[in-house]
Amino acid sequence: MAVLYYVLETAGVLTAVLLLTRAVRLGWFLAVGVAAGPILGYLLSRGPGLPDYSSDIGNWTEPLGLLSLAVEGLLLILSVSCWLSVRKASPRIGAAS
Repeated sequence: MAVLYYVLETAGVLTAVLLLTRAVRLGWFLAVGVAAGPILGYLLSRGPGLPDYSSDIGNWTEPLGLLSLAVEGLLLILSVSCWLSVRKASPRIGAAS
């Protein structure tokens, strides 16, 4: 589990750097993953469980987990909408006009 948190933190920092350096298309795409990853992790850890981590199986109402779901859900909605708008606004290189 600790490794997954480190991967998430690294991806979050990389996403922020990309968005700040105006690589917004890739930045918002990565933001979708940064939001979806914890949601998927929450569902897997509370549902079937994860390898070597079964202490949260069935613990669907843990307050910090629910708060995390709310924040990640908002980030997912924001990042998907921003990624789609940036994707429509900037045609791919080499695409016919």
